[in-house]
Amino acid sequence: MTKGVQGALARVFFDRADTWRMLAFTVLGFAFSQAVILSTIGLMDGFEEALKGGLRRSSGDALLTHRHGFFSVDPAATAALSAAGVRAHTEILQSEAFAVHHGRTRGVLLRGVEGTSFRAVTALAVNPSADGAVVGEGLAETWGLRDGDTLTLLLAAKSGDDLPLFLPVKVQGRVRHGLHEKDSRLIYVDRAYLATQLAQPRANLALLAFPAGASVSDVERRVGTLREELPSTWNVRAAWHEFGGILEAARVEKTTITVILQLIVLVAVFNVAAFLITLRVRKTQEFFLVCAVGLPRNKFLAFGRTLLFAVWALSCACALVMVWGFDFLLAHASWLQVPGDIYLLNRLRLVLEPTDYAAVFLPAMAWIALVGWFTVRRLRTQSLLTGLRQEFA
Repeated sequence: MTKGVQGALARVFFDRADTWRMLAFTVLGFAFSQAVILSTIGLMDGFEEALKGGLRRSSGDALLTHRHGFFSVDPAATAALSAAGVRAHTEILQSEAFAVHHGRTRGVLLRGVEGTSFRAVTALAVNPSADGAVVGEGLAETWGLRDGDTLTLLLAAKSGDDLPLFLPVKVQGRVRHGLHEKDSRLIYVDRAYLATQLAQPRANLALLAFPAGASVSDVERRVGTLREELPSTWNVRAAWHEFGGILEAARVEKTTITVILQLIVLVAVFNVAAFLITLRVRKTQEFFLVCAVGLPRNKFLAFGRTLLFAVWALSCACALVMVWGFDFLLAHASWLQVPGDIYLLNRLRLVLEPTDYAAVFLPAMAWIALVGWFTVRRLRTQSLLTGLRQEFA
């Protein structure tokens, strides 16, 4: 019976095509305002996830260094790593260098790695031979490097030498990290070969990998456990520690922008209010007539609540479609590709949690409920006799 009453009221109040058009534009405007906020939040979270994911692919979950510089992971440290859930680690001999090729020079970060253990930690297929090098994809594209090309690496002089060390290597492949800075600066060589050239058999960096699928919060918790278990001479930090300032700035900006963009929702709420007021002005006469013939006023109010809920639900659904479309464009549209040398990432994607949807959709519901209450307040309190006299005067 209730559904029949609400259906009859819908036919009374939506008997004109322009009313339906006004409803459609109201829903789309409200949906667009919510989609803007969701896209902004998703971009910020997507940037953070992509940045941390790229760093984890190139550096594992955590970085281990020693206060004295060069080190070997001793049995006590190995036991502490196992207790913290480290499933694999790889020791790296790392050095800053200059790469020279056909008169061009660039500062790079040279890593001497052991292919098997490095792949177990980072999942990067990097296994250079004794005189070979695997270069980042960004550097290879910029310089047009191909397999077999020769690079000359200039390293700091060994102890007792006055001249820098010239290390010629042949390009054996490319590697993609997902971060422009890594792709344009990292070069990998065989660790044993680099150790021989530098006369330094020990490592100065270890990359750690926790159990597969470990979340960001889980990694940070395990890093804290390692700090407590290892002696003070060791230093362990999450892989994204070097970009901590950028990540913190992104979090602050996300909160600030989300609050500011609520102004867009407020403008859309005014459109909803204009639609409801227009509908009330047009149909006040019909309202008092149906009340005069015996329709309880609470039935009309129930119809109003259903209408407001439908506007909110449709706007949320349209906002989801808009967000999905924007995410698709981010992944495929060339004109939305950002300069990787400026923003660290060439591509962004939207990452949204259930709490993000709740933070946008629930305040929107509160706004609509408030607007609906103000709109029907006069009709709720006005007597039937007064309303009929006013409409037929």
